[in-house]
Amino acid sequence: MPALRNPRHEQFAQLIVQAPKRGLSNAECYRQAGYRVAAGPACDVSASRLLSSDKVQARISELVEPTVKKTKATVDTLAEQLDAVFAGASGDRQWGAASNAAGLKAKLLGFMREKIEIGSAGEFDQCRTTEEVIETLLAHHESPAAALAELDEMRSMVEDYAANHAVVISPAEPARPQAVGSEAERSLALFRPKRLRR
Repeated sequence: MPALRNPRHEQFAQLIVQAPKRGLSNAECYRQAGYRVAAGPACDVSASRLLSSDKVQARISELVEPTVKKTKATVDTLAEQLDAVFAGASGDRQWGAASNAAGLKAKLLGFMREKIEIGSAGEFDQCRTTEEVIETLLAHHESPAAALAELDEMRSMVEDYAANHAVVISPAEPARPQAVGSEAERSLALFRPKRLRR
């Protein structure tokens, strides 16, 4: 597919492909492509509308295809290497190494996620108030219900993490009463007002 006929659409597609590397939001890509829209929700909506265009989506797919192929080859190669490590470690009955290889392969293939990102990298860094965080969050979802569903998923992940990393604290023994005239009693007496000292 050749470059898009509309130069602003082509520029937008090019910027969307570069956005993760440059830390640009969809709205910033929209503005840098030459569209005159005030920053805020209107710009996010306009960028989202253009991003959903079939022609723009096809062009973006074409632009990222070489990177996707290269990444796929790298992922496949790394997965094969981790399979070899797993097989060797299992054969030598080194279960810790085998477990590590299996865990790394699962992360590599996307079966295990350590964090969820919403929006482009650093997009929430610009938020200074709770309202700005909510507006940014809602700009990336079809509806408030979709945003809440994602937040519920993150809440569940936080609860699971906390449960898996909880530390059991044994109950403390009750404090023993200090003997009259002990060092602690003498130290506390220094801080009492003079009229209460004995």
